[in-house]
Amino acid sequence: MLNEDFLKGILGKEDVSADDKIKQIIAEHEADTRGLLQKRDELLGNEKKLKEKISGYETAKGEYETKITGLEEELKKATSDDHKKYYETQLADRDKKYSEELAKITADRDFYKGEHLKSLRDKAIEKGIENINFINGLKDGFIARVLSMNDFQAKDVDGTVMFLNKDNHTIEDAINAFASTQEGKAYIANPSTGGGARGSANTYGGNTKTMSRSAYNELQKSDPKQASEFFKNGGRLVD
Repeated sequence: MLNEDFLKGILGKEDVSADDKIKQIIAEHEADTRGLLQKRDELLGNEKKLKEKISGYETAKGEYETKITGLEEELKKATSDDHKKYYETQLADRDKKYSEELAKITADRDFYKGEHLKSLRDKAIEKGIENINFINGLKDGFIARVLSMNDFQAKDVDGTVMFLNKDNHTIEDAINAFASTQEGKAYIANPSTGGGARGSANTYGGNTKTMSRSAYNELQKSDPKQASEFFKNGGRLVD
């Protein structure tokens, strides 16, 4: 390295000619210069790399800032109408699914409840007619007539389901009451006589009319109301 110590060492050598001393000094100077140049080049190379890295960071920073700005805009949208619409849609879909499931469950419940009540009503009817001896083929007509004359509703009475009409009479009561009328007896084989029952010795007022049982059966099918009025007007059946 060309410094004071080096120069003193070279110049102090008496056995070295002046030309050799100059050559050594020049060689040392060139060596130092090459080292400096090499160092300079390294520094310049590092500087270039740093500038490129800084430029890359600045570019990336711009891209990040653009992306962040975009995300902020999306976030604003997401937290406003788009966000609201998304959740409204999700909620509407869930409500629809729930409503459909509830409707199905309700329909199934009502169906089975209806079937259960129908079974209880049929049992009440069967109990009401169990001791009645109907003319062949007229049982269903008798039952239909009783049901058409009464609006039976299922009601819970002390924990028991009962079918009552507007007068709070049961199906059995209504069947017994109808069976005791002249119209009701027309459905029954060998009904008991007395108390207004149909008997061979019964007489009626001046407007007495008679009708064969087969004709009455046809009338009852075609015009139940007129068939009912037949007995109210003093009509009677003849075999």
